[in-house]
Amino acid sequence: MPATPTRFHPCPSCLRASVALAALYAFSPAHATNGPMPHGYGIKAMGMGGASIALPQDAIAAANNPAGMAFVGDRFDLGLSVVIVDPKSSFGGTEFKGDGVKAIPVPDLGYNRVIDDRQSIGISVYGNGVSTVYDVPMLGGRDKDSAKLTQIIASPTYALKLGPGSAIGVSADFAYQRFKVDGVPDAVGVESPGTASSTGVGFKLGWTGQVSEQITLGAMYSARVRMGKLRAYRNLLANGGEFDIPERYGVGLAWRPISSLVVAADVMRVNWGDLDSFANALTAPEPGFGWRSQTVSRIGVAWEASPVLTLRTGVSHGQQIVSRENATLDYLAPVTPQDHFTLGATYALNRQTELSLMYARAFGSEVRGSGPSTGVAVDMSQHWVGASVALKW
Repeated sequence: MPATPTRFHPCPSCLRASVALAALYAFSPAHATNGPMPHGYGIKAMGMGGASIALPQDAIAAANNPAGMAFVGDRFDLGLSVVIVDPKSSFGGTEFKGDGVKAIPVPDLGYNRVIDDRQSIGISVYGNGVSTVYDVPMLGGRDKDSAKLTQIIASPTYALKLGPGSAIGVSADFAYQRFKVDGVPDAVGVESPGTASSTGVGFKLGWTGQVSEQITLGAMYSARVRMGKLRAYRNLLANGGEFDIPERYGVGLAWRPISSLVVAADVMRVNWGDLDSFANALTAPEPGFGWRSQTVSRIGVAWEASPVLTLRTGVSHGQQIVSRENATLDYLAPVTPQDHFTLGATYALNRQTELSLMYARAFGSEVRGSGPSTGVAVDMSQHWVGASVALKW
C-alpha cells in the first residue's frame, strides 16, 4: 500500500525569517574555533559539545549529517549565537589585543518537510568565519591590521528512510564567502584591496542506523567546496586567490541507556592540510597559515528532566591546527582553542513551539612560535551564548 502523504502547511513567517537571516549573515562574520568552523552547528548540538552525527535534534541536522533530516519531522528552527572573543598576539614580547567587534552575531536556520512515511526534504543554513581587528599596524603597513572571513552555506537536503531507525541523506552545499584583509602588503606591495567574494558548490552524504534498542550509529562525508578565486587577493593567497572550504568526514554514536537519557559521541576529521592557502608554510613561495589537518572528538549528554524540559552538556577536543613554526600569520586568525565545555537546555512552550538555549566556553591555548616564527605568540579564548526557537507542525 502506498504511503499517505503528510499534509503540508505553509509557513509564511518562516520564509520572512529566512530572508532576514540571509541579510544578517551577509554582514556578520562568525568567529570560530576549529579553524573557521564553530564547535558545532545548531543550538542543540552546540549545547552537547557539537556531538550530532548520530543524534539529529533539529532542522540544522543537515549541517552535521544529512540523513538526520529523516527523523526531525516538520519543523522550522531559527537560532542566533553571540560570540564574545578575546584574541591576542605578541611580537618580540610586545602584546597586541584585537579591539574589533567583541560580540559577534552568528545566526543559523533550518526547515524540514516530511513528504511521506519515508521521504523528507529540507534546508539547513549555517556558516563559518573569523574576524580579528587590531588597533595598530603590526607588520609595517599603512592601515590597522585586520582580517574578516564570512562563509555562508545553504544545504538543501533529501533524506530517505531505509527502515525503522535507518536512513540515508544527500545535501547540495551552495556556499558564498566574503574576505577582507587590511594592513598586510601582498607580494607586489598592494595593501588593503577591499572586500572580495566568491561562490562554490559541494555536497554531503550521510547515513544513520539504529543497530539495537539502545544504540544508533551515524556517518557523514562532506566534500571539499571549491570556491571561486578571490581575485583581489591573487598575490596574497595561494593559487591566485584560492580559499576553499575543506573536506570533512566523521562517525558518531548515540547511546540511550534509559529512555530519558542519551549520550552522543563523534569523531570528525577536517582536512585543512589539503588547502594551500591554509596549509602552506610561512617560508613557502606562497606563504600560508601553516595549518595542519585536524581530528575533533566530542561527547555530549542530553537528559529529559521532565516532559517539557531537556538539559544538555558536553565537551570537545580538537588537535592544534596552528604549527609553532608557522605561527606568524596566525595573528590574523588566532584559532588556537582546542577544548570546549558546553551547557544547553530546551523548554517546550507548547506542542508546536520550543525554546533552546546554549552556552559554550572555548578555552585559550597559546601557541608560541619557533624557527621562522620565533618571538611570535598567538592565543584566543571565547564565550558563546545562543538561543533558538522552533516551530513544529
